[in-house]
Amino acid sequence: MERYFLGNNTAHGFWGCYEHELNGMDRVVLLKGGAGTGKSTIMKKVAQKARQQGLDFELWHCSGDPKSLDGVYIKDTNRAIVDATSPHASGADIPIVKDVIFDVANSLDRDKLLPHRETIENLIKCKKAMFTRAYQHLKCALCHLNNVFDLEKIAVNEAKIRAYCATFAKDTGLLKSGGKTRKLFSHAICPSGESEYFDHLRDRRIVLVEGCELARKIFFDELKNLCGGLTFFLNPLEPDIVEGAMNDDIAVVENAGHFLKNVSRHIDLARFEKEHDKESVLDERNSMIMQTAFAVDCLNRARNEHMKLEDIFVPCMDFSKNNEMTQEILRVLF
Repeated sequence: MERYFLGNNTAHGFWGCYEHELNGMDRVVLLKGGAGTGKSTIMKKVAQKARQQGLDFELWHCSGDPKSLDGVYIKDTNRAIVDATSPHASGADIPIVKDVIFDVANSLDRDKLLPHRETIENLIKCKKAMFTRAYQHLKCALCHLNNVFDLEKIAVNEAKIRAYCATFAKDTGLLKSGGKTRKLFSHAICPSGESEYFDHLRDRRIVLVEGCELARKIFFDELKNLCGGLTFFLNPLEPDIVEGAMNDDIAVVENAGHFLKNVSRHIDLARFEKEHDKESVLDERNSMIMQTAFAVDCLNRARNEHMKLEDIFVPCMDFSKNNEMTQEILRVLF
């Protein structure tokens, strides 16, 4: 079992990898419904069933609340269940045959909800406004990151890093990796701060890439250009930037977390760097951290509005209907 984020709060707004990941799956359950309607609970029951049957699976956590799920991918059967409610809305590409839609909002009592309509609308507006402000701060953070790249550019030998990466990819067999190229987040910007999972490093040879921001960006950019069939981990601030890659045997990452002691090889890109204005780089990096912290505060406020919505929706739910729906979903997936 491994944990990832399929969507993220980025400098470009909410960024999801749903379409790329769901393409080619044999069966997908698309789960609809608002706050507090029990989507995450249903997905956790799917994960529990997969565990009971001894199947390998992935948990796709929610960047808006890592305690909740956005999806479960059962790897052994190539099937998945995902939250298909905005902002990570997914459509049915091949209805019934591949994609099956379940709407837990059908378990809501409309008469109980009607008196709260104005409050619900106001909470949704406030929640959206907080997300907008968060994304504005993340856009500012990305500007500071780009300033770091500009400051480091004069000191980094891009050609040598790309050549080194090509040799590394050939020597480690990454060039020959087959299968589907995947794009995921192992790292997310959340209401509680930045969260990162490292389950994928277990039982793999770990290569830790060190060096300045631009040097690492160039290295992983070249790896992405050269190698197909890898799982690439996207930077949560700028998803066009890769911050890690792996196949079944090896993981090449910028951060090994609590698996640091298991690192089998260190790549220090400092050998391809000259002296540069480190004080200015530090200023830009600190400004990036500050803007990200402002964004986290806004995300936390959005989360508070979401919790208020849940307080309204939960008493209006008939969860016995959800239980019946869960059994049907389990039959579809298993």
